[in-house]
Amino acid sequence: MAHLHKKVKKDHTYYYIRESQRIKGRPTIVNQVYLGTADKVQSLLDFPAGSLPEGFSPKEYGSVFLINELDQAIDLAAMIDELLPPGKKIRGPSLGEIIFYAAMNRAIAPTSKRKLAVWYEQTDIQRIRPVRLVSLSSQNFWNHWDRIRTPELEKIKNRFFKKILSLTDPADNEHLLLEASLLFPSTGNGNGNRGLAGTARVAKPARRGVKVALVTNQRGIPIYYQAYEEDEPVSKYFDRILATLLSKVTALGGSYRDLTILLGIGINSAPLREKIAGNEQVHYLAALPPDAAPALLAIPLSAYAVWPCRHNQRLQAQGEGHYSIRYAGHSQSEAGQQVILFDPAIFKKARRELRDKIQKLRQDLIVWQRELRQLPVDQFAVEMQSRFANRCRDMGLTDEIMDLACHRENGKTFVRPRLNRHYCAGLLKRMGKFVIQTDRQDWSPEEFCDLAVERGLLGDSPNRSQTIFQSALTPQYHWTDSKIPIHIFVCMVALTYLCFLNSRLAAAGLLVNAKEAMEEMRALKTAIFLLSEDTKPLRLFEEPTDLQLQIIEALGYEMDEGRLVPQQRAGSDGEAIEAGRKQ
Repeated sequence: MAHLHKKVKKDHTYYYIRESQRIKGRPTIVNQVYLGTADKVQSLLDFPAGSLPEGFSPKEYGSVFLINELDQAIDLAAMIDELLPPGKKIRGPSLGEIIFYAAMNRAIAPTSKRKLAVWYEQTDIQRIRPVRLVSLSSQNFWNHWDRIRTPELEKIKNRFFKKILSLTDPADNEHLLLEASLLFPSTGNGNGNRGLAGTARVAKPARRGVKVALVTNQRGIPIYYQAYEEDEPVSKYFDRILATLLSKVTALGGSYRDLTILLGIGINSAPLREKIAGNEQVHYLAALPPDAAPALLAIPLSAYAVWPCRHNQRLQAQGEGHYSIRYAGHSQSEAGQQVILFDPAIFKKARRELRDKIQKLRQDLIVWQRELRQLPVDQFAVEMQSRFANRCRDMGLTDEIMDLACHRENGKTFVRPRLNRHYCAGLLKRMGKFVIQTDRQDWSPEEFCDLAVERGLLGDSPNRSQTIFQSALTPQYHWTDSKIPIHIFVCMVALTYLCFLNSRLAAAGLLVNAKEAMEEMRALKTAIFLLSEDTKPLRLFEEPTDLQLQIIEALGYEMDEGRLVPQQRAGSDGEAIEAGRKQ
């Protein structure tokens, strides 16, 4: 609740707006805004009738509301506090609440623990989940996290994912998915031309080389995860890792029929595909370089059609339909299915990068020619070719891109580069193209290609950023061995919130994903308004956008006479949040 507060300093009266909330049963001042003298306050009340004055102390509301609402069914804090109850002398947030506040920040705008209280001060957390911000210090986090050892963390993980399984539809858990971007390192795009067929910027491993094997259901909801050190040979013992993960899912109450491994363009998938060959319960979905299917690569671009996926629908809604992903050449055999996709945005970026690389090579040749022009032709040619080959290799090219002709004239040696247009045409033909391959016969091309695009198997694109899975562990602000496992758990909790949000948005027919929705809701703010001399200051909503209203409705809420209320209780006297709108 907000109210005017008067202070007298050296016979001068100054006014403030104070907001108070009950925290742990005690009234606490959670925000204070300086207004000035009485004349200044009076001037603030002079505004046109029918409109709202300028607001004070705007606070980010929409994003924290989303995460808090998604947590209602999970109740993370109570779950953890039941396993590790707070001590009698604990007056601030409990261990469960500390982890929840960390997970909320991780899902919205990850910061270090040192900056966490400052970030929460910019949000309207006090109206949603009141907390003394001083208790969100990094030292307080360490003090609480020191209580969590490996056995306790395993119990928390089991309890958490058992709860998640109970919240999901058993039919969605029949076909599980293994997110491989957090488990296997990237090796480029796999076609020997890094950056040309589409850069695969998969998730960077966390500090200290942590890898995570993450299992999700068909809707992308995390079901279980297991962390491994970087030096652990996960490829060598991949069969054992799969068996452990699946047995854990079963022990937690999950029932599945099979598991599909998602292998992005930056992962060397051939050894993994060989390991799971013949396993009826384990399948794969892989994005491969176009050279993996010469017959599909030979299809002319004019024969490609626009793929009817949600990503393309989003582009068309944004007026960028010319960047829509296209497809051609579905083939099916006993070994599986294949489709070739073409991403115009990646093609445009790769072509620009190739042009810049060719220009850089020409400049390097000029510099090297000046350094070596006194050498005889034979030595000059050998040295130039050696330097040229090394530079091409650094750029992800081969020295076939140019033919170097060396000659001597007037006592000096020169080089004449000639672009190999046939080689460049081959590069252009492969740019932006990906072969999507799976050994599953029961999935339609629409199903497995949609999954490949939505889960980021094509790598990063100028108009398609990393997925929430690929960026789940980054950025990381922890270095100590004892804190990294807890950090990973917090990341997985935040990822689970975002995945549930994705599911709600898709069910509501919205084309935005969780990341985009979160950024949109961060702009939904509240501010303090002085409406008249006779009323107390009120914290009201600023004008929500149409998209913000749609996202709110997707979570089962709506604006009713300026209040945010559950849809089934619209118009009732239940708890609601007053919402003002700027005219």
